[in-house]
Amino acid sequence: MPSDPHHESSTLIHEATAGQTSLVGTTLNRRYLVEKELKRGGFGIVYLARDQQLHSRPVVVKVLLEDAYQSDYVVQKFRQEIEALSRLDHPGVVGIIDSGELANGKPFIVMQYVDGVTLRSVMTAEGMDLDRCADLIKQMGRALTAAHEKGIFHRDLKPDNVMLQNLGQGEEQVKIIDFGIAKIKNSVIAPSTATNVAAGTVAYMAPEQLSSRPVSAVTDVYALGQIAYEMLTGRKPFNPETGFELLGMQRGGVRIKPSDLRPSLSTAADQLILKAMSFEPSQRPTKARDFGDKLARALNSNLETVDHSQSVQESLQTQQATEATPLAVRSGASLQKTIRATLPINPQSAFDSRAAGTVGAAKRSTWFRPGIILGVIFGLALLALGAWYVLINKSAGHFVTSPPVASVSTRELTYSLTVQKMRDGKPYQDQFQSSGQEIFENGWKFKMSISSPQEGYLYLLNEGPAANGTTTYNLLFPEPKTNAGSAKVIADNKLQTAWMTFDDHQGKEQFWLVWSISPIKELEAVTGAVNQQDQGQIKDPALANSVRDFLANHSSPKPEVAKDSAKEQSTVKGKGDLLISFIELEHH
Repeated sequence: MPSDPHHESSTLIHEATAGQTSLVGTTLNRRYLVEKELKRGGFGIVYLARDQQLHSRPVVVKVLLEDAYQSDYVVQKFRQEIEALSRLDHPGVVGIIDSGELANGKPFIVMQYVDGVTLRSVMTAEGMDLDRCADLIKQMGRALTAAHEKGIFHRDLKPDNVMLQNLGQGEEQVKIIDFGIAKIKNSVIAPSTATNVAAGTVAYMAPEQLSSRPVSAVTDVYALGQIAYEMLTGRKPFNPETGFELLGMQRGGVRIKPSDLRPSLSTAADQLILKAMSFEPSQRPTKARDFGDKLARALNSNLETVDHSQSVQESLQTQQATEATPLAVRSGASLQKTIRATLPINPQSAFDSRAAGTVGAAKRSTWFRPGIILGVIFGLALLALGAWYVLINKSAGHFVTSPPVASVSTRELTYSLTVQKMRDGKPYQDQFQSSGQEIFENGWKFKMSISSPQEGYLYLLNEGPAANGTTTYNLLFPEPKTNAGSAKVIADNKLQTAWMTFDDHQGKEQFWLVWSISPIKELEAVTGAVNQQDQGQIKDPALANSVRDFLANHSSPKPEVAKDSAKEQSTVKGKGDLLISFIELEHH
């Protein structure tokens, strides 16, 4: 049975009160047999039940916690959620099936059970596939506009509240869930929704929400723009510690464009996302549907450009392999191929190069022999340069600081996370495997399992928030208690790090995985930081800057990352003698 994320808004999170009556084993409305509890949130409990009148079809039942019933506002919002879902009939919104009251008069909702996963669970640090992003963003935009046209504004749109229903054959259906704090115009339950309360999940709240000003359709457009940013880049546009700090960042505007993190994105995609995240509501697109459709077209245009460029490149490579080209020309083609691997391809210039090659073939007989002589001289020069490079590296102790650009080897690394929840310094609940997409709590512990089919040198570093808005670097592997403190890893040898704990400096932790064919000078220099006193923190500013510069200079191009949801593990692959990837874990 897939995990069900029909969870409550994260505005308030606390444990259920003692004495909460469980509905497991009871039948509601003489129809819905409650099987098990799925989730507890800040306001309510979600159960899995079976519809006894429709062949035991799975459904979701949602009721309020005992404490929540003491708040008239919460009860009102719960009844308004029933009203909102009753107004909506759209494939992109979770469907309401029934509602009723328990024997004590407390309301409950029966909703569609979505067989799928959350959008959060499929988002990656490298950004999602463009075609998948285009499809999902388009669906979300249309579902939101359907709600807006019924006078319903979600106010808590985030990746956790977007389900992806598996339709088979690779098709997905977006299902927006959790309308628990939605604003409803012309509500029959209550004449108006309070506007002096900042409701929502802080990280995805629009400026008007943070300022407790009235919300509208463009409030959800803002959240959709931020979700699109995160889907495409793997990162949030802002990383504040408080709502007040976030409001200041929003007022200053998004400083890092999506294309800064994913250069293949078009200017049109950049502009659409940044416009949706405008500080002033009047500057955003008025309809979520229009924004989603236009962004989908821009992303599809990106795909067409990439596919066309790749087909041109493949055609050129085939021609170069089959023509009897002089050695000097082949060397130039190899250099051109290397440049194409790191820079965007201009299709027109590629066609021009191919035409020039055809003309050159007609003149080949006039300079073939001089070409060979020049080619031999050029080849000998390359061999001499290579020998010099080897000698220099040998004298430096075989350290790799600038890996070869045109390496033909493929390096591979597989990792997974094991998480242990902690309460009051003690383990809470069972350990679980994590994809890294969850929001972790301060004090939780985790460890990483890492392996590779090749022998090499492994370094694991943490770049994270610290006091006063500073950033610290910590070396987590190698460390004395694991692998005898050596960075060298034997092929197919599964390593497991020591337990690590999220401290009280909430925010986003970035974990760098560095996998090299040889030891790395800049990282070997900081292995002494793993001691009883420093505990891995690189306190020497010069060494910390050296590590930062190394990561910045060698983290591009990004390697390919494939996630195995069944095993909750990820595999990183890349060309060359050096492989660098990073994982982002968020904790509060």
